[in-house]
Amino acid sequence: MSIIGLILIIIVLIIIVSVIAFAIRIVPQSKAYVVERIGAYNRTCGVGLHILVPFFRSCCQQSFL
Repeated sequence: MSIIGLILIIIVLIIIVSVIAFAIRIVPQSKAYVVERIGAYNRTCGVGLHILVPFFRSCCQQSFL
């Protein structure tokens, strides 16, 4: 395996790990997150673990309960 191939594999792995890290949201107790899909309100996430599709959905506002 050449050094260029190894570098490409490392770069791809870094990109995959970063996308997964941005997709997982943990909502702490006494908070709620507002989720937007492409700029429009989609839903409100309560307490717990939530998986969002990166680049299409985002948590835009944190509200205290």
